[in-house]
Amino acid sequence: MKNVVLFAPDIDIDVAAQKLSGQISDPDAHFGPKKNPNGVFGQGGLHVTVYSSPDDKALGLSSFLFSSDMRLGQQDLDRPDVKAFGQNPGHAGIFDFIEVNGTTDMFGHGYFLSNPAVSSDLVAMIRYGLKPGDPGRPLIEIKKPFWRLAGATSSAQ
Repeated sequence: MKNVVLFAPDIDIDVAAQKLSGQISDPDAHFGPKKNPNGVFGQGGLHVTVYSSPDDKALGLSSFLFSSDMRLGQQDLDRPDVKAFGQNPGHAGIFDFIEVNGTTDMFGHGYFLSNPAVSSDLVAMIRYGLKPGDPGRPLIEIKKPFWRLAGATSSAQ
């Protein structure tokens, strides 16, 4: 299994939906010198985990500068457009969206570097191969594939 982990990705959510879905499921995409009928990564070969924070002020500025409704790394998992992206049948088992609440720096953008709960979850996923919902991953299920990180702390004012 190949893991792709995106922390606070600065891309419009609509563009992300189009690009990520197209790359994963395009049967005409080339994989090396020949076409890969199972998409770019093959079925069951890729898992994408997106960590986001609705408290990310840096992505809020980016959203304003690029006239974007929402950046992928700033998403609020309770929003209907985010839920539609995550519950697309073509994304089943490929994506997990993890919301991190609270900030650890002035802009709320460095949570993935300084929040011990995020580091712990990443280690559990990469090193131990744990999936969301497995014991050892500090996640609270919202509704698959949406999760909220338990133990997120706020240390910046």
